[in-house]
Amino acid sequence: MNTKKQLLVAAGLAALSASALAADLDDRWYLSAGAGYVFPDDNRDRISTGWDVEGAPSAFLGIGKTINEWLNVELNAKGHSFDLGGGNGNWDQWGATLDGLIFFNRNAKFSPYAVVGAGMMRSDTPLDNADGPIAEAGLGFMHALNDDGDTLRAEVRHRWDFANLDVPGGKKNHSDWVLMVGVTIPLGKRPEAPAPMPVVVMPVVMAEPAPPPPAPVTETVVLKDVNFCFDCDTLSAQAQQKLDYDAMAIVEHHPNATFEVAGHTDSIGSEMYNEALSQRRVDSVRTYLIQKGVDGSRMTARGYGESQPVADNATAEGRAQNRRVELRITESR
Repeated sequence: MNTKKQLLVAAGLAALSASALAADLDDRWYLSAGAGYVFPDDNRDRISTGWDVEGAPSAFLGIGKTINEWLNVELNAKGHSFDLGGGNGNWDQWGATLDGLIFFNRNAKFSPYAVVGAGMMRSDTPLDNADGPIAEAGLGFMHALNDDGDTLRAEVRHRWDFANLDVPGGKKNHSDWVLMVGVTIPLGKRPEAPAPMPVVVMPVVMAEPAPPPPAPVTETVVLKDVNFCFDCDTLSAQAQQKLDYDAMAIVEHHPNATFEVAGHTDSIGSEMYNEALSQRRVDSVRTYLIQKGVDGSRMTARGYGESQPVADNATAEGRAQNRRVELRITESR
């Protein structure tokens, strides 16, 4: 094996696949809290009692967990107090629901979902008190606030209230609208992705004693720990250090080669979003290597998004292997 091939093998052994081009699914427990407003239906007004029910501010507090890429489950406590008008007092309601949040996508900037829930609610009025079931359905979205996983959330829900109060002239069931705005705060630290399987560049055994001239080099090296901040294209300090040593070693030992910096993500998020994100990130890698002295005419950069997986995106291990930055030695010069 000649000296050039030995150096290539050494560089390949140092470059393992672990770069995080897209955020993995965050399955930590989280707290949810916020405020809202309840718009009551006209059936709550009582002609015989003189009640004139007005809308009321509300609050909610709960705990939830991400189950998979499309489902969250939450337990939420909630309450409000209607003013009955004319000095008639208040209609207090409080209770809890078990909710399912069905996500259309997990884009950090905008994650829309449908919500369905059911539970119990206590109703206290000046004339009667009762416990009754409630059901809710609506739409909402979440927006990531930072790298720690805190999110802003907003929802609109339709609520069916089966309080069954014994009030003269009153209806047994009610249908209200509820607007909610709040936050979710994860509990504990974000889990680290499992270490992916290493990608090793195998040596080429040359014929002896007089090998023919080598063909143009066509090798792919996966760069280890070339990471970025959450949902951005800024290289971390660790990533810059890896490029200084691993990537520069490969470039310097192939003075007659050109290179493609290739970026890949897992399948979380839309295909268009992942392709654009991977392109911005490999552009950052190419710019950094040019700043370190690499001739820009020797390098191209392309983001492939989720289109070229090397493992199964259905598992966390597979998604970790698919998030990678590659240095592709494309041809001789």
